[in-house]
Amino acid sequence: MVNTSPGDQTDPHVSGEWVVYTNQPVRDVSEIRYHHLTTGADLPLPTGGGLDSLADIQGHQVVFTRTRPTDATNHIHRFDVRVGGVAEEIAPRPGTDRRTATVGGHTVAWQDVAISPSALSPEIHVYNQNTLALTRLTADASVDRTPAVSEDGRAVVWSKCATSVDGCDIWAARELSAGYHIRQLTGSEGEETQPDTNGEVVVYVSRAWINGVLESDIAWTSLEGGDAHRLSLPGTDTNPSISGPLIAFEHWEATSPTPNYDIHLYDLRTRMTYRLTETPGSESLSDISYGANGQVRLAWAMRQNGEYNVYAYEFRLPIDCHEAPRTESAQTVCATPGNRQLQGVLQVTHAAGQPAPVSTPISGHGTGVVCVDNGHGGPAATSGWVWLGEGVAVDPHDFTQVPAGVARKVPLQGSRSLSAEARGQEGSTFRVRFYGSLVCEVAAQDATFQPTEVRQGEARRPERLDIQYARMGGSRYFVRLGDETGVAWR
Repeated sequence: MVNTSPGDQTDPHVSGEWVVYTNQPVRDVSEIRYHHLTTGADLPLPTGGGLDSLADIQGHQVVFTRTRPTDATNHIHRFDVRVGGVAEEIAPRPGTDRRTATVGGHTVAWQDVAISPSALSPEIHVYNQNTLALTRLTADASVDRTPAVSEDGRAVVWSKCATSVDGCDIWAARELSAGYHIRQLTGSEGEETQPDTNGEVVVYVSRAWINGVLESDIAWTSLEGGDAHRLSLPGTDTNPSISGPLIAFEHWEATSPTPNYDIHLYDLRTRMTYRLTETPGSESLSDISYGANGQVRLAWAMRQNGEYNVYAYEFRLPIDCHEAPRTESAQTVCATPGNRQLQGVLQVTHAAGQPAPVSTPISGHGTGVVCVDNGHGGPAATSGWVWLGEGVAVDPHDFTQVPAGVARKVPLQGSRSLSAEARGQEGSTFRVRFYGSLVCEVAAQDATFQPTEVRQGEARRPERLDIQYARMGGSRYFVRLGDETGVAWR
C-alpha cells in the first residue's frame, strides 16, 4: 500500500525505490506526492499555488504538469526528490500550453496544445537538460500525444492520430549527434496507441480485427522497425509499460465472478505471461521498474469505495544462474527443460496445396536445443523440415529414424529465424520448441500474492502455478516448476 487516504490518489509512476502519484484530497486541490518504498516516507511536493498532476519519475527526477489557476495554462516543472525545495519550470516560454510530461535520462518530452489553432492538434517537444536545447519533433495537423522516453533518454515514442479518435500509429525519434531521426513504426494493421519504450523495443496497444473479432492486444516492435509481435490473449488488454525485458499491462478478466482489470506481466526473454493480481476491483494505470539487480517494482491505482488508492508491489528476478552440466543431453532438455530459456515455439501443420513454412525470430549465443514433438495437436507428420537461419536442423530422414520426435543440440550465434514445414497427409502436424541458455525465473513475493500463468490464444487456466517457497535473504520467493508451453509470437 502506498496511499489509501480520503480523496483520490491516482496515476502512479515508479522508478527504483520511488513512486510518484497525483493526490486529490478534496475537489479543486491537486498535488504530487513522492513515496519511498523502503522507508515508507510519503511527502507532498510544494504546489506553489498551482494544481499539479500527471507526474513521471526516472531516477530521482520528477516531472509534472502544473496548472496556473490565474489563466488556466499548463506548464512543465521538475523536482529532485533528493534535494527537495521548490519545483522549477522547464524552458518557460510565453504562449505555451504543455501537458503529459515524461522523463528519461537527460530528456524530458511533452505535448504542447498551444502550437496549433486547434487544441485537438498537440505537438511533441523534447528538452535536452544537458544542452538546454528545445526541439519540436512534430509539425502537422495530426494529433500527437502520449509521449514516452526511454530510461537513457535517447529515444522518444508517441502516438500520432489522424483525428482525436482514430487513424493512430506509433512514431519514434532516436537522438543522434546532429538532432533526431524520426520514423513511423506501425502502419495500416490497426489502431496503435499508448506506447512505451525501454530504448530497444516499443510496446503499445493495438486494436485490430483478428479472425472477424475486434481485439485490443499488447503488441511490440523494435525501435529500428521490422515485424510487429502481438500477445493475443482472450479479452481486452490496455496500458502497457516496459522496463528492461518486462512488460506490465492490464487485462480484462471476463471470466471472473466480478469482471475487472487485473495486472499481467510478460517476459520478453521467456515469452511467458503471468497474472499478478486477482482482486474484486480493477487495477489501472500500472507502471513497472526493473533494476540492474533484478529488482522489480510495480505501482497501480485501484478504485475502492468510490475513491482511487495507490498500491505498489516488489519482487526480485535474480540475475545469477548456474549452468547445467555439459553432459546434459538434448533428450533430457526436451523432457525437462527446467530453467532453460524458451526462445520460440512453432505449431506446424501440413495444409492442402503448396506447403508453406512458418517461422519465429530467436536470438542468443552458445548451444541451443531443438525439440520436435511429432503429432502434437493432431496426426503425426511423416516428414518435415526445421531450419535455424539458413541451416537445416531437422530433415525428413530424422522423421523416419525417430517418428515420435527429435531432440538435437544446435549452435546459436546471434539473431536467426526458426522455421519449420510439415509434410505428409493433410492435417498432419508437429510442434517445435527451441531452448537457449538457462534463465532464472525466481521472483520474490509475499504470502498474499499468487501469480497465475496465462497462455496465449487460450482461456486462462483456473489452477495456480505450482509454487515452491524458500527463505532467501529474509524474502519469500516462488519458483515456476516444470515445462510450460511457450507464448508464440505472431
